[in-house]
Amino acid sequence: METTACGALLSELQTIWDEIGETGAEREEMLLELEQECLQVYRRKVDNASQSRARLRRAIADAEAELAAICSALGERPVSIKQLDPNVHSLKEEYDKILPRWRSYGE
Repeated sequence: METTACGALLSELQTIWDEIGETGAEREEMLLELEQECLQVYRRKVDNASQSRARLRRAIADAEAELAAICSALGERPVSIKQLDPNVHSLKEEYDKILPRWRSYGE
C-alpha cells in the first residue's frame, strides 16, 4: 500500500515538474533531497524502536532479578519465563508473562 501511495505521489510530482518545466538536474537534486529526508525519518524510527527494545529488555531483566530475589528470600528456586512458557517469542510477550508473576509476589 505504501509503495502504491509513494508511486502515486512521485507520479504526481513528475507531472507537476513537467508543467513547471523543471530540468533533469533540478529533478535529480530534489529526488536526492527527498531520499535523504526519507532516510532521516527511517533512521529516527529505527533509533526509537531500538530505544524501546532496550527499555523493555531492561524492564524484563529488572523484574526477573527482583523475582529471583523474592524467590530466594522465600526459599524457592527462581524459574525464567521462557522455562515456564516456551511459546514466548517476543519481548512484549515475555514482559506480559513475567509481570503478573512478579506482582503476585509483591502482594
